[in-house]
Amino acid sequence: MPKFSLLTWAVIIVAQITYGLLVFAITRSYYQDGQTAVIQSPPAAKDVPPHPQLGAFDANLQPEMKYQPSAEALSTDDPALIARLADDYFMQKDYPRAIELYERVLQIDPDDVETYNDLGLSLFYTGQSGLALQALQTGAAKQPGFQRIQLTLGFVQTQLGDKQAAAAAFRKAIELGADNRVGLEAKRMLSEIE
Repeated sequence: MPKFSLLTWAVIIVAQITYGLLVFAITRSYYQDGQTAVIQSPPAAKDVPPHPQLGAFDANLQPEMKYQPSAEALSTDDPALIARLADDYFMQKDYPRAIELYERVLQIDPDDVETYNDLGLSLFYTGQSGLALQALQTGAAKQPGFQRIQLTLGFVQTQLGDKQAAAAAFRKAIELGADNRVGLEAKRMLSEIE
């Protein structure tokens, strides 16, 4: 082991103290300046009640967003484009605007069962349960083989306390495809009400 002179030891000690103070100053500066301000989100719209907690099957019921159209879509008569804009409003939980656009789609294309499904959910989330059931039943009557509307119909009927009708809708959804995502969710929901 080498022998250091007194001057060498003094330089080593001063260097260690300087290094320690530098690390302390940098760390202190990081934690003092690194505090971020928390921005509160704007309050929810007062005219739209919050929708019920949906749980795991939420993704099966809500329309999927594939494309976000521009504001010019409002002046078009293309039902697919209007439906995509309505889906965007639905995903933003702006149900009244979504309802308006879904109804417009149905004026152009009254046989669009997926739009009946989405309209029914939007109406249900705004507390218009009777109209929601009517829209869902109309869509299910137009195309009984559309699995998703059967699941949604069962969900709404369950929420309204009509377990017998809900069970029938869930069974129909399972019959249309027991092993896909919608069918599996229908099985799960049926087991919860039986």
